[in-house]
Amino acid sequence: MGAHVMMLSSLGHGHLIPFMQLAQKLAAKGLTVSFVTTFHHIPSLRKKVDGACEAGLDIHLLEMEIPHDHLTLGKVNSNSVQWHQLPPLLDADERLQPHFQRFLERFLAGEISSLPAPVCLITDFLLGWSSAVAQKFGIPRVSFETSGMFAESVQQIVWDTLPRNLPRTASGRYLVPGVPKEVRLSRLQLLPELPEATPENGTHQFWVRQRRGNKQSWRTIVNTFYELEGEFVDHFERVNGTLRTIGPLLSPEAFEDGHVERKRIAPAVELGTSTEGEKCMQWLDEQAEESVLYISFGSENSIPTAQVEELALGLEASGVKFVWVLRMPSDAAQNSFTSALDSLPAGLHSRMAAKNQGFFVLGWAPQVGILAHPSTGGFLSHCGWNAVLESTTTGVPLIAWPLYAEQPFNSKLVVDEIGIAVEAPQRIEQNWLVTRDDVERIVRSLMIEEKGKELRKRVKALKAAAKTAVGEGGSSSKSFDLFVSEIMALPQA
Repeated sequence: MGAHVMMLSSLGHGHLIPFMQLAQKLAAKGLTVSFVTTFHHIPSLRKKVDGACEAGLDIHLLEMEIPHDHLTLGKVNSNSVQWHQLPPLLDADERLQPHFQRFLERFLAGEISSLPAPVCLITDFLLGWSSAVAQKFGIPRVSFETSGMFAESVQQIVWDTLPRNLPRTASGRYLVPGVPKEVRLSRLQLLPELPEATPENGTHQFWVRQRRGNKQSWRTIVNTFYELEGEFVDHFERVNGTLRTIGPLLSPEAFEDGHVERKRIAPAVELGTSTEGEKCMQWLDEQAEESVLYISFGSENSIPTAQVEELALGLEASGVKFVWVLRMPSDAAQNSFTSALDSLPAGLHSRMAAKNQGFFVLGWAPQVGILAHPSTGGFLSHCGWNAVLESTTTGVPLIAWPLYAEQPFNSKLVVDEIGIAVEAPQRIEQNWLVTRDDVERIVRSLMIEEKGKELRKRVKALKAAAKTAVGEGGSSSKSFDLFVSEIMALPQA
């Protein structure tokens, strides 16, 4: 048995993916990994962990007991919901502290598992309180930043300082002080609640608490690669302490050129399987190279019915083929939908089938496999960090359509800083709605016109850089090996 590393993720489903990828990479280096989670995620992780064990990896899934009403994993769309208090997910993450402390007490007393005491504790950057818990038991804590360094550097300043205190340009843009290069943010690149937020704002107070804890960590690891955002990696390390870049945390198959064998890639990097996903891959096999737009707003996000209608009609008008991971709309409770397809304009689903223009996925989709498919030429995304990394790794340009959290800052990165995306023109006066005419225009811009060719060229250069970073002797590979050697040097129980 190798040195034991314990891991604890945020309750957000999107954070489980990089944590599971990290667990596999650590176990592949000979470490023993315990993955601590709650009843919310045991079902989705059980098969994944069992498969890793069958492959010879020493990973253990442990349940931390919490009340079953601790969090309802519902869908929240911040474009239509003003968060004056702490968002439910962040509140639930913070309230894990006493439950995890009790879990660790019982674990160290031998009541939960026969595994030895962990040499270190790797926890989500949203769980800054875990530094104090780890310190209580004399265990080094590692903060795992599952977001990128540009977004986190900007977010740290914007949320800590608050926009009302930031300098402004003559045109009203917000200037972010203290970062390596000038960053100007428009009103649209901030969450709806941010411009008027005061020190009493719940999210502001949350970030102050968590960042204080994160700065007490023994190490910080980041799911990014230096060549993507090196200036901001250096900046974040100066502000927050010793940092290791270890991404993109995707399997080697995700970096391959050409058609990726789907049976290899789906189990390697995804958290599910589905017959519908396989049918989607078969549909892609029949399409022309780089002709399909992939559309997904992430695993826990959805858009309102009015936006579903505008997006659907804009896609139809563009004539571009698409795969759309369609969720129940955020206002589904106000309607009598029995399926997400009910939220589409009347007759559109049958028209798309008749024209062979669109494929709708209602359940789990093999996202990396879809993006790596040679028929996929664009990605309409909410700009979560996993999606940004998957875009750069597979060489697929983006339509940036941010919804909440750090995503507007990720959108700023991919549109303005590294130039691999066009931005969906959300408008405050239209309640953040993107109209069908704007959808048609931006889809055609990315998929048909010269702009898309320019973006595709840039993102393919980043794909090559990402592949080099994780390859032997690459920046992320060396940084990860250094991190593992630092863990090995810690005293074992």
